[in-house]
Amino acid sequence: MAITASDILARVKAAEASVSDMRAEMEIESADKGNVSDMGAGYSDILQLQKAVISYKKPDKLRMDGFARGIKASFIQNGYKKLILAAMIRQTEDLRDKPGKRLDTLDFGFLSSRLWVDNTVTVVSTGKNGVVELKLDPKSGGADKRHDNIWVDPKTLRVTKREKYRGSGELRIRYVYSDFQTLAGKLPIATTSTMYGPSGDKLGTVTYRNVKANVGLADSLFSLSQR
Repeated sequence: MAITASDILARVKAAEASVSDMRAEMEIESADKGNVSDMGAGYSDILQLQKAVISYKKPDKLRMDGFARGIKASFIQNGYKKLILAAMIRQTEDLRDKPGKRLDTLDFGFLSSRLWVDNTVTVVSTGKNGVVELKLDPKSGGADKRHDNIWVDPKTLRVTKREKYRGSGELRIRYVYSDFQTLAGKLPIATTSTMYGPSGDKLGTVTYRNVKANVGLADSLFSLSQR
């Protein structure tokens, strides 16, 4: 029988059950920061950093701490709220109806059941090699028709590619994932993500080192009241 999006969700829930949080060191090699200007706030946040530490706590807390142009900066996303801290800057934003600005676990290289909460997920096709192409339509954002397509091996839960499309149907950015490790021995995470623009120009490569799961991250790390 053909695999469904619900089948993959069930496998993701089983794999992520043993993962409560994750932390890793991130290094960014940006091919051309000028190419990032129209990719959306989330991608410029990532590629402005030279090095950073990324933190994730289930189900929807994400954080990046690093240096952008020599200035210490932190990007925190807690649910649908975002906080930017840098030098004299303290900026908050509600991203509930701005799916194009939100980060998710795919930006960190792995699947999570939260993706099914925020998106309507459907199977587009299944390749001869068994890799499934899924379409992710955001449940919020009003009439905005932007969406993502991702390619997943349902047996291993490795995501090999992600394409983000504008509401007009134009490709905005493509991720190619490689060099996988597993979180808590079950949930694969890509430790290399290479990003390309719509014309195939390379935007940058993100790599992770010292990837560790279940390190006991406190909720206060993702608090939106910190300064």
